Amino acid sequence: MRRKFFILFLALFVLLFVIFPDIASRGAQDGLLLWFNVIIPSLCPFMIISSMLVKLNVTSFISNIFYPVFHKIFRLSKNGCYPAVIGMLSGYPLGAKTTADLYKTGAFSLNEAQYIISFCNNASPMFMLEYIGIKCLGLSKPAIMLLIIYLSAFINALAGFCNTEGETGFKESANIKKNYSMMEALDESILSSAVTLVKVGGYIILFSIFTRILQDLVTASGIFKVLGAGILEITTGGEILAKSDMPLYYKCILASAFCAFGGMSSVAQTSSALIGTRIQTRKYIFAKLRQAVIAAMLAAVIFYFIKI
Repeated sequence: MRRKFFILFLALFVLLFVIFPDIASRGAQDGLLLWFNVIIPSLCPFMIISSMLVKLNVTSFISNIFYPVFHKIFRLSKNGCYPAVIGMLSGYPLGAKTTADLYKTGAFSLNEAQYIISFCNNASPMFMLEYIGIKCLGLSKPAIMLLIIYLSAFINALAGFCNTEGETGFKESANIKKNYSMMEALDESILSSAVTLVKVGGYIILFSIFTRILQDLVTASGIFKVLGAGILEITTGGEILAKSDMPLYYKCILASAFCAFGGMSSVAQTSSALIGTRIQTRKYIFAKLRQAVIAAMLAAVIFYFIKI
């Protein structure tokens, strides 16, 4: 049934391409420019370096620094601290990719891997500060957006930990690693990062077309277009939200929810990064929806008391 629905959806999508080629073309251009101008420069260096650190087995240095705090608060194992840190410093889907890469080496259990991606896979700090906080919302204190997303992720992590079937902590797993030379690690890291970036670009272009179709063809009120665009892709959703005439207070609440969830585009990117593992995308989606609700509630309280 699901397969038939998916095939029907693809057929309808192709039909829209044929009937409205100009709209599809503009959406593809939007996605391609976003991928080329924003995603590649911000993610590519992170991906290559992070992959090299994993292959050369030097992630323990970063893990040792954060382990005392992360283990005490989130009950992470020492190996689990590295993807959590990388995920918070980078953007979608690098947190998930790093988690998947380390899980494949046997660095931690499946249960811990599922737990880590529920809170470490977020929009990048620069995206939330510069694009959402300043360009889209015009906030005088854009760091508040960063605070809301991180705080919602941490609360979500603690809520998720309470639901990990009675576990009191995560145990270290034995690492089974191949010994890479420096050039071999660099070569494989560049190749794997390029493949991931191409996949990310493809998803961004597809969802940009969806969003453009939503903007140009769907005759709905402004709020429904904003919600639809934000659920599909947060970059375009932020742009449409910025142009809407709703009060800034409600814009901040919606923007917080959009960034916490990440949009279906980031869900697709994350699902792609998890291919070859047993980490479940369905559980990830539920966790991100929970984080979106938490972020919206935090934004409603914080922006009510703080002058925007």
